[in-house]
Amino acid sequence: METLTTPPLPLQRYRLFESHDVDEARESVARIFCPHGLVMLRPRTTLDACHHSARLHRDVSLNYVQYGPGVQIDPGYLQDFFLLQIPLRGGAEIRCGAQQIDATPRLASLPSPTEPLSMRWADGSPHLIVRLARSALHSRLESLLQAPLGLPLVFDLGVPLDSPTLAPLVHFIDYLRLTLDAGNGLEAGGPLAEHAEAYLISSLLMSAGHNHSKALAGDNQRRLLPRVVRKAQEYMSAHADQPLSLADVCREVGCSARALQLAFRQHAGQGPMEFLRETRLDRVRTELQRTSGGAAGAGVREVAQKYGFLHLGHFAAQYRARFGERPSETRAPRPC
Repeated sequence: METLTTPPLPLQRYRLFESHDVDEARESVARIFCPHGLVMLRPRTTLDACHHSARLHRDVSLNYVQYGPGVQIDPGYLQDFFLLQIPLRGGAEIRCGAQQIDATPRLASLPSPTEPLSMRWADGSPHLIVRLARSALHSRLESLLQAPLGLPLVFDLGVPLDSPTLAPLVHFIDYLRLTLDAGNGLEAGGPLAEHAEAYLISSLLMSAGHNHSKALAGDNQRRLLPRVVRKAQEYMSAHADQPLSLADVCREVGCSARALQLAFRQHAGQGPMEFLRETRLDRVRTELQRTSGGAAGAGVREVAQKYGFLHLGHFAAQYRARFGERPSETRAPRPC
């Protein structure tokens, strides 16, 4: 007869406690998070609580928390940390300040420490919780903004985990949990953990909605980029009609190819050569539009070659993918 084995819980090797006692569970969870009220929604049920917690470097920890039956949790203010709370099953009613959501495995909650918090976890609703130090998030946000914060950071309470914008962050959290479960590759406080923590904080700030999101996007994005990225963009824009290699750009800005590519990927969402190609396509379009009314000017082939597009087939495909029309359509005389 086969024996069925129960799969281990997430972060099982980082177990802090297991308890059926409400007071013990409340006091134990409070040691990692903060003092809070904890009440069973159905008083005569038996609590099945546990808490697993794995620290990364200094400012982030991954946590698994379950209570079994439904509970009311009232932390008040979270003090000095944020919580990204992901229901693995079930759901929870979350109220933080003026915001309220029904969290599910597809909609996480992200309460902010400057807003009062209360939660009602449904039966059978274990959570994976990422705890992030408020000071680390504020410091990183000020670095991205290149200015001190005028207002405390407040996230949108609901975090849609199936959003394409958040997919890299969600996958990275899954990777961290699996790596920690395996017990290798992420020594607490080690250099890999430090880099993982920095990436997690930056990704959260850049992909989740909050009251400073507009300052990190749109027309302000160029001003917010690191100096090496801005300098590289300015150089490529000024020399878009000249033959440039990645080595040329690196030599101009004074950094290695790997460092420049990583900086572009993290802060501009594309590689330096992708930026150069898009800049050149924009220049081609601008020149073709100048002659779209029938004015004399260079043909499509001449303009494309001026900006380094020697293979006209590849150029036409890239042009259409970016602008939704063929180069000849851009240059064609417009109807009166």
